Parts: sequence; C-alpha cells; structure tokens
Amino acid sequence: MEMMLQALCVDSQAGFYFTRYCESSGNPLWENAVHFWCDLQQYHQLFYRDGLDPYMVQRQAHLLYSTYVCSGACSSIEVEEESRERVYTCLTPPFEELFDWVEEHILTLLLEPWTLLTTRDMETFQKIQSLSLSQHAVAQACRPPPPPLEVPRSPDMWSAVPERYRGYRLGSLLGHRMELQHFTSYLQDNTASIHLACWQDIENYRRIPHKDKAQREDKSRLIKDKYLNRKYFFGPDSPATRQQQDEVMCLAGGWGRLLHDRLRASVLVDIQSIIRNHIETRWLPVFLTSPAFNERQQQRLYIPVCLTPTVLLQVKGTWMTSAGEILALRKALLNPVTCHLFRSFVSLKGDFLENDILFWLEVQRYKDLCHSHCLEAVVQDKVSTIISCFIQSSVPPALQIDIPPEQASHILERRGEMGPYVFREAQMCVFSELLKLWPEFLSFSSGVQEEEVLPLLQDSMNKQSAKLQRRRRREEEKEVERRAQEEEERFPEEEEEQEEKHRGLQESRELLYPSQQVNTFYPSQQVNTF
Repeated sequence: MEMMLQALCVDSQAGFYFTRYCESSGNPLWENAVHFWCDLQQYHQLFYRDGLDPYMVQRQAHLLYSTYVCSGACSSIEVEEESRERVYTCLTPPFEELFDWVEEHILTLLLEPWTLLTTRDMETFQKIQSLSLSQHAVAQACRPPPPPLEVPRSPDMWSAVPERYRGYRLGSLLGHRMELQHFTSYLQDNTASIHLACWQDIENYRRIPHKDKAQREDKSRLIKDKYLNRKYFFGPDSPATRQQQDEVMCLAGGWGRLLHDRLRASVLVDIQSIIRNHIETRWLPVFLTSPAFNERQQQRLYIPVCLTPTVLLQVKGTWMTSAGEILALRKALLNPVTCHLFRSFVSLKGDFLENDILFWLEVQRYKDLCHSHCLEAVVQDKVSTIISCFIQSSVPPALQIDIPPEQASHILERRGEMGPYVFREAQMCVFSELLKLWPEFLSFSSGVQEEEVLPLLQDSMNKQSAKLQRRRRREEEKEVERRAQEEEERFPEEEEEQEEKHRGLQESRELLYPSQQVNTFYPSQQVNTF
C-alpha cells in the first residue's frame, strides 16, 4: 500500500504510467478509482492555499460527489451506502476530510491493479535478466563470485556515524518511507534483506486482530516455515547468538512444539526483538555512513522557516508523510481507545501536545455542529468556547495549543468573517505537530503487547510527575533559602536603624524635659540667710 501511494504521488512525473495501466485494463472501476484519486488531490490543494475560497471548495466537493460517489454516478466507484450517506450528510459545508472514507475504499480497489502491474514488471525484468545471464554464462562461469560485503561486528560501529544521525533507529526509518525503501534496497544488495522481511512479517502478524484466528494461524505457519529453520534463525548465519537461539527454543517448548504448535506471542516478541537489535547494531550504522545516504541528506528539500504551518504540512504530505499516515492518524484520533493511548503518549513529549489533541477533537465537534444546520447562536457559542479554552484562556498562558501567536491573533480578529473555516489553519497546524509523533507512537506500541501499552504509559507518566514534583520541591527549598539569606543580610541594617531611632527619641525627650539637680531647702537655712 505504501509503495502504491508513493507511486500515485509521483505518477504525473512518471508519465501517468499507473494511470494509463488502469485505463487500458478494461476495468472501468479501476479507471474511475484512479481518476477519483487525482481529482481528490486537487480538492485537498484548495485547503492549503493562503486564501480559502469557500465557493470553489463547495463546487469541487459537489462535483466529486456527483461524478464518483452518488448512486447513478457516471463514473461510479461503487461506494457503500453507509459511506455515501456520510459524505452527503457532511457535504455542506465541506471540509478537507470529507472524502476520507471514500479514499480508503478506492485505495483498496487500486491495490489489485498495482499488484498485477508490479508482478508483470517483475516477471519481465526476470526474463530479461535470465536472457542476459544465459548470454554471458561462459564469462560468468570463469569469474569468481564477488565476495560479500564485510561488515564489522564491532560494538563501536555507531562511533563512525555522524553525530546528527546517531539517534536514528529502525523506527526512524519507518517514519521516512522513502528512506526505508533505500535501506531495503541496501540490504538486498548485501544479501541481508531477510532480516527486515522477518521483522516486518512478525509485525504484520501482531497487527492481525485476535478474532481473525484463521488469518493469524496462516501467518504463524508462514513465519515458522520461512524463518524458524536451520537456514535462517537457527542456522550459522542467524541474527541470534547460540545462547539466544537456545533461550527461544526453550521458551517455545522444544523443537517439536515449535514445528507443530502455534507460536506464542512471547516467542514472537523475543524473536522480533533479537532481529531488530541485529539490524540496528550491524546494518543500520553502515547504511548511515554510506555515501549514497549522505548525498541524499544533502539534497533534501530545503523548507524556509518563513513558511506557514499550513504550507509546511503540504510539503510534508508530498515528501515525508504519505496520505496513508494522514488517514490513519485522523481515524485513530476519532477512535476513543486509540486516542486515549495517543494522548497519554504525547503528554510525555511536550507541554501542549495533549491540548493539541483536545483542540483537534473539539474542532471536529464544531464541524459536526455546522453540518447539523442548527441555530447560528449555538454555533457561535461553540466558537467562543473553543477560543476561551485554547486560544484566549483565562488560565495563563492565554495560548494553550501549538500555533503561532500571529495565527491566534488572526482568529480573534476575524472569527466572525471566516464562517465554518475559522479554525482551519489552526487545526492543520496542531495536526502537523501530532503527525511528527505518530510514527514514533506506532513503533512504541508495536514493540509491546496491546494490554501492556497503557500501563507502560501510565508508569512513565507517574515517573515524570514524580520527577516534576521533586524539581518543584527543590526550587521551593532554594526560594526559602534565598529569602532567609536576604533576611539575614537585611537584619544588621534594621538593628542599626532601630538603635539610631531609639537614640534620636532619647535626645528629643532630653530636650523637652531637661534633667535638673533637685535642692532641698529647710526653714532654718532660709532664716540664716537673712
């Protein structure tokens, strides 16, 4: 699916190779689906422009609905009745995510012709390769086979990686699909692609719902037959050490159970962890130091800092984040269980990221309110509530979400003029921030059991809260010590001032009531004086 999405994004640059294949297939459903996808991208572009034109958005939305979605459409893509009604209900006013359910439907449809096309091209390539090999068989037989690339097993391999790339792990590549393709090709060139293929197959198995027992059974059998044998995991070129192989065998219950019983989740988790560690310690550092990787990094698209968040999201949508990830994140945010886990995850990453999710959800409820065509006063109350909670909060700081201050000022100044699109740019801005953390969340959640995700997040939150409390306590203690020190420094001065004040008061009393010596006169003394 990811490869198909990337091909669709660059199909115009490839001369509409995939589009022409669907058109010449004779299947009108495939042709209509690929045309709908192209028209849908033009609809999305209307929301990324600096000045949104509600009339053009409304016109394009009605055109897509009447041409492809509604019953009796001239280029029908056979959308289910439930999705058709959902689009019709939200058609006025139209928002960017209006056709999300339809887009998922047509991407599933297009997966079949894409698979057929790639299979046909691969078969053609193999025929040409076989013909070339047969023509040069004699020459090739005389030449010794090239030695495989010697990759050092030194534990200090990451020391050769440039400082800015030392934080890369397998999860980082999963968030950059184009770079993941280059890494896959690099492993294929060095006969090591089986490691990543095994990790991905186990990851796909873990994502199968537990209720689909038949599908999980088939996938488990495939993993055992393909990887858990003496040619790979239990062989001499295994990514696991002899001790790790023995531990996995013991955990699985012996060779007999490993061959005949269904694999337990704990066994698969251990195997996947071993393979991931092998990839990250042996192959990833060498890949990050390769000249091809460094050249690609130097040629990466430069994004000026003056770009608005809306344009930045548009650029990311073309080269960093696929349409599939955008659809997946929107769907996850609307799922209460997944949204709760993602909220707990992002709360550990930044001050306002959890508020970003709450803001995004409130704007979605505001959109639903616009679609209900209720009283204008009710809609304005909702706008005022969102602004008072997230953009002009009475609790400092006033701005409680990750948007630029000038964007917040623009909303406050023109909120009565922008109609149902008052929060359009702000919602896209917070969504772009959340989108950065989505691959990391998927990597984290895929590494543990489903029932362990929330306890692990809660434990991390408790540790972070305790750390924050300790820091605040230290700051309070320092503040108390600082005040006490100031009091001690100020005390001698106050004592001297008190003494001077007391001395001045004493002098004033002496001036008002001067002290005189008392003489006692007796009558006899008075008589003698005459």
